[in-house]
Amino acid sequence: MEAARQLLANRFGGTPELTQPEDLGGDSEALVLRCRVSPNPFLHERTVVIKQLPEPTEERVEQAGGASSSAPSEVHNLSLIREIVAYQYTNTLPEACRPGPLLLAYDISRRLFILSDAGDGPNYTDILTLHEPEDRLVAVRKLGRRLGKIHANTFGGRSAYEALMKRQCQKHGVSVNVIIDSDVDIAMLIRQGLNLLRENKVEIPEGVVAFANESANRQSRTDLLAFTPFDLTPDNIILADQVVFLDYEWASFRDIAFDVACVIAGFPQDNSTPALEDKEIREFLATWRAEVSSVWPAAKDDEVLARGLMSGLIGWAFMSLMMLHYGRLSMERSRGFHPTGSAGLSRDLAQLSDTQLQDLATTVDAIKRVTDIYTVVDFREVRDWTTGMLRILASLGAHPQSRVV
Repeated sequence: MEAARQLLANRFGGTPELTQPEDLGGDSEALVLRCRVSPNPFLHERTVVIKQLPEPTEERVEQAGGASSSAPSEVHNLSLIREIVAYQYTNTLPEACRPGPLLLAYDISRRLFILSDAGDGPNYTDILTLHEPEDRLVAVRKLGRRLGKIHANTFGGRSAYEALMKRQCQKHGVSVNVIIDSDVDIAMLIRQGLNLLRENKVEIPEGVVAFANESANRQSRTDLLAFTPFDLTPDNIILADQVVFLDYEWASFRDIAFDVACVIAGFPQDNSTPALEDKEIREFLATWRAEVSSVWPAAKDDEVLARGLMSGLIGWAFMSLMMLHYGRLSMERSRGFHPTGSAGLSRDLAQLSDTQLQDLATTVDAIKRVTDIYTVVDFREVRDWTTGMLRILASLGAHPQSRVV
């Protein structure tokens, strides 16, 4: 807290006092505290959130998949720099479309940064698993609207984001190329997921392969990219006065359809939530489309939307397969995610845990249901494939996750 106090004093002046610390916990090793701050004419916040990442060690680097030739601080600072730059970029956005809290101050050498307080509210894990149907419907409408605002208002902002990244890299003696290489290569993971299914003798129709390849190719199409936290795990999204996205460690500019598909499929990188129900899908898409159609007029076209959504869903199915198979630990605070280098892991799908297989079944079932929602496109080949996949997964004891309520 003393380090945070000094940081605020250096940034805003005066002698701020931090009191009443509240441990906000979380699922990472980072220390996250909410504190009251004494009045300051240059700092309007009355409470702030302090986040400090643990000091890197050789053991953590090895667990995270970091290269042994790299210093621990170098490996772990990559994700920290990414997160700081993401907050710096979102600080420039109007409040109405800012994804999350403001970055108030930071010190990379101390692995510490201070954020505005986003407030209290349920996270989307609780909303989507425990709340009543009408409450869920309201929440997914708000999520679609918020995500659409973020996409529409950050389109074309990639150069500003990259300028901020370049400045931070120069300041801390890190090559921009090293940051880029450490990022998640979505296209690579999609293609590896395809290969993994083929190794398991699962037949993949040409139409499904085409959608997967389209999803991979969309990741580099500048006309489809907008800012996203990317790691849209539902416990990192809270519904306070508005929808707030937390944790920008993997934030970047990515395909907008990938974000939309992620929500519809029940967050494939997370196994805590079921996919959205059909009515929820329609409501989520309606509010999202209303926000993005001024920037992407093609989103008004049901066929264009259906094809883009299908490519995103199928891309997520194959990418999440790799994430589930090799574990999210391989992604966290590492020099990228390169599962081909992982030793001692079976290539047999049957070796996935029951929870992992259920999560894959939930994603595949969401794809199947979207083929029924959007009849404007002939998705019969995709529907037949999902039916076959669900049959295979059922033989392994895995069925789509269902609602508690």
